[in-house]
Amino acid sequence: MEKIFDIIAFSLKAIDEEKNWMPFCELVCNYTPHEKQLEWLTESIYKENGLHPGNGWGKTDVTAIKHLRYIFQHFGDCEKYLTLNIAITLEQSQLVQDRIVAIVKNAPLLRDWLIDDKRGVTGMPMPKIRYANGSITEFRSTKKKAESVEGKEFGYISADEIALELHLEFIRDKILLPRLRAWKDSQMDFSATPKGQNAYARVINDMKRKGGHVQGGSSYDNPYIDHELLNYQKSTWSAQKIAQIQEGKFIDTSDMMFASRIEKLMNTNLQYEEVDKGHKYIEGWDLARGRKEISDQTVGFRIDESKKIPQIVKRWGFQLPWTEKERENINNENNEKKENSSIEREIRQAHYESNSRVLLDSTGVGDTLFGIVQDIAEGVDFRGGRKDELLDHLQACIDAGKISAPFIPELADEMTTYQRADKNLDTDNVMALAVACSAIRLDTQVFGTVDG
Repeated sequence: MEKIFDIIAFSLKAIDEEKNWMPFCELVCNYTPHEKQLEWLTESIYKENGLHPGNGWGKTDVTAIKHLRYIFQHFGDCEKYLTLNIAITLEQSQLVQDRIVAIVKNAPLLRDWLIDDKRGVTGMPMPKIRYANGSITEFRSTKKKAESVEGKEFGYISADEIALELHLEFIRDKILLPRLRAWKDSQMDFSATPKGQNAYARVINDMKRKGGHVQGGSSYDNPYIDHELLNYQKSTWSAQKIAQIQEGKFIDTSDMMFASRIEKLMNTNLQYEEVDKGHKYIEGWDLARGRKEISDQTVGFRIDESKKIPQIVKRWGFQLPWTEKERENINNENNEKKENSSIEREIRQAHYESNSRVLLDSTGVGDTLFGIVQDIAEGVDFRGGRKDELLDHLQACIDAGKISAPFIPELADEMTTYQRADKNLDTDNVMALAVACSAIRLDTQVFGTVDG
């Protein structure tokens, strides 16, 4: 162990005196950062730092490495020393937990002692890692304006994939920054792929003004991911989607009809709920047009309309055979992968659970499935200008406060880039919500369906 701690001490000294992270990354963590990751580790030395690269750049890895660096930097503080990773959801926050554990297990210097396999890692509802010296890394969500971290002191805080947090400026100023008072070298990093000109963009700009390190980056910076897949993806993407998702840029969302409505629709204090037999429900479905992995998904939303403000209480997203008959035919072909369900079955099962009013996209090929489930469903046809009417109605429902939702990452992502000219855009979630909300009353008007 003495030799191990000598190597760790050497690597920490290299960071402190030379801004050289390579010994810590390679010798201690058994990890070789790419050039732009190394730039981030080297330059993010201020009280606050902001990282906003494209997807797949490697944000989670460098965040995990910085937590380990600070744990070792203050190893003598033992149980007094805490670090924190916070994200909009606990599930997102735990991605960093998983990565820390993976790095430790893959590092010969660390794997046998730093984290106890049985007692060192705790999952829901209060995830944490307890290290051999008693120090802890906690993993929390920003739910209820991050009240779960109030009253604590942390030496290092990472705010991960935080770009769609609706109360980010309040959480930053009133909750997180005050948690950094106990250690002079305490630090906070924000990292997220941008989601338009929102609160995250404002926080990043404020960091720049205060002198913190801010760094973007392209998905292509990471040599360890498949660049051919990146090329394939962007071949059908709009320029704005490429700029945001792959290049990590803060795009202008003024022309995006739903980007500014995310905050009106979503409330991080809400959550999904089970069916209450005394409540009335709406279920709206947008149907996939294909079954390949690159195809769109069938997406469904369940809305509880018995609440004071109708609320999304469940989301589905899957790629399945359309009908039970198709599923049986696929399984009879002796394929290695057996299908356990179908879109038809999922729609019927959801209706059975909730006794909901069911609406589904019956446009084009969707008309086939509608014919099979029309005993329980109403069809919504997007043709003949109907699509614009449905989108306008969805806008009106959000603006009038007639629909609410917990934070739904898939829906929020689509809302940041959706435009009426939606070729090459992901639309499954927006369209499913438009279908469901077509049944919501505005004043005395009821927005009806075409076929039902």
